[in-house]
Amino acid sequence: MSNEQAKVKHSKRIQQKETHVQKQAKILKQYASHNEPANQLLKEPHRLAKRHALNCGNPKCVMCGNPRKMWHELTIQEKRHFQELEVQRARHSNGTVVDEVEVYLEVRNGNPPY
Repeated sequence: MSNEQAKVKHSKRIQQKETHVQKQAKILKQYASHNEPANQLLKEPHRLAKRHALNCGNPKCVMCGNPRKMWHELTIQEKRHFQELEVQRARHSNGTVVDEVEVYLEVRNGNPPY
């Protein structure tokens, strides 16, 4: 540690980590039943430094797993993509939607917008 500012930042990081571990241990004491993994986590509290106390770690668990994968939902991006495939819109080359008036004028002049 070369200067005082670096020492202060380092001590602040350590203090934040200790506070986080204490909060997770408190949550675990309140909600955990008397099972072996919870007791081991309370004996070694720094195992809670990088994970939440109520996370069982099983990706197939309904509470801990990804909800999109559990119920086979599409992402927002996939939903948007399929919606745009269903509704074909007149668009400019830069992606902006063409006005209905512009479409009417182009069709009237014999140039279809698609």
